Amino acid sequence: MGKQQDVETVREISVDPQPSGLTAVYLVETRSDKEPREIAKLFDELGSHMQVRQLSRGRLVSYIVQAYESDASLLDEIENLLKANYAFVVSQSSYDETIHRIVRELCSDTGSKLLQMPRCNICRKAVPFPTTVVTLSDQGGSVLLSRSYCGSCTAEAAAPSNKDFVRSLLNADRRDFGVLARAELVRRRSRKQNIRFRIKSSELAQVS
Repeated sequence: MGKQQDVETVREISVDPQPSGLTAVYLVETRSDKEPREIAKLFDELGSHMQVRQLSRGRLVSYIVQAYESDASLLDEIENLLKANYAFVVSQSSYDETIHRIVRELCSDTGSKLLQMPRCNICRKAVPFPTTVVTLSDQGGSVLLSRSYCGSCTAEAAAPSNKDFVRSLLNADRRDFGVLARAELVRRRSRKQNIRFRIKSSELAQVS
């Protein structure tokens, strides 16, 4: 959002609970320029079945995926396919700071690039797939700002109502939302799964 002179008026807040599931991380040390393209194609195709995020590129290619429990066998199939076609493959059934450190160290050793990972806007923990995303929009529906939260912080922000839940997240956020976190919210209908509120016209809030 930038400097004070670039302040935008927030008219709408939406809360999007993200799908959860089983997570797996795959690290592959490639031996040619062709292999990273092959691996990228594989995970691009998987993107239609599960959530996929690339962790590193270069000689060390790594991805993290999140699948529904019904697709658990697919995670094993990915591992078997990679190990059958590439010499050095490491997989882990969960994502945490330890595997992130390993990827970072291997990137340093191989001259590869570690890609930026989203972080929870409350605890700052790396979260490849946030549990909850809160989006702030203007009158025309243009997104002004999005905030992501991990499962632990989302659980701690639990409240009796959706309105209180939104306020709890914004109050806990590392960014000072001031009056926005206390504004009067009016529920809006949504065709999507998300929860939408408009800011009551007499309490239009601003964030900088």
